[in-house]
Amino acid sequence: MSRVLFFDLDGTLSNTHDLARATWLEVLRPHGIDVDVEFYQQHIRGRTDDEIITTILPRLHADEGRRLCTNRLSSYQDRVRRAAPLPGLPQFMEAARERAYRAALVTNSPRESAYHSLDPLGLSNAFDAMVFADEAGAHKPDPAPYNAALQQLDLLPDLGIAFEDSPKGVAAATSAGIPVVALVTTHHPRELREAGAALVVGDFADPVLYTMLDRPDILRQQPRTSPAPLA
Repeated sequence: MSRVLFFDLDGTLSNTHDLARATWLEVLRPHGIDVDVEFYQQHIRGRTDDEIITTILPRLHADEGRRLCTNRLSSYQDRVRRAAPLPGLPQFMEAARERAYRAALVTNSPRESAYHSLDPLGLSNAFDAMVFADEAGAHKPDPAPYNAALQQLDLLPDLGIAFEDSPKGVAAATSAGIPVVALVTTHHPRELREAGAALVVGDFADPVLYTMLDRPDILRQQPRTSPAPLA
């Protein structure tokens, strides 16, 4: 049975979190809320738009909340057209295909938002399976999205490798029994290692990833870090 690479979306395939934060700043600033990086990480990232509005603006009328979400999504869709894949991603995915790896997407993003992110990256048809957390019954760090992907692919966890950029994502995959490669796009390497990442890298151009494709057993050895520094 072929192995499978599981990919998170935002912050993993493309560094879209800055784009998302800008859209939330745009719609929340009129309500007196400044969406800095810390606020985004604590209150927005990994949640659905409805959850965010209900939590941050609990007194907002439902119709106004829906309008705000619509405006936010429209702004994001416009910005994400300019998104680019992380360095080395196209070459790495091609190398994985040449080695008979399959690919799956496992994301907390809703289906519609995910497709808008994948289109400009040229990845809309790159996956053998796609799991959206709101359709899997729970969001990361719950392992439900990864368990759903394993079920779709009829795969044992040992035959998978997950790519994540956040402690929540790392925790979700490791709880499902899947070893994780973490990318240093939004969190410090220490946070990712503490969450359970077997390998920490800066991007997909790191040569160690090609070694891993040929020898996936290295992820079962001592955790290691090979990242470029955070910008």
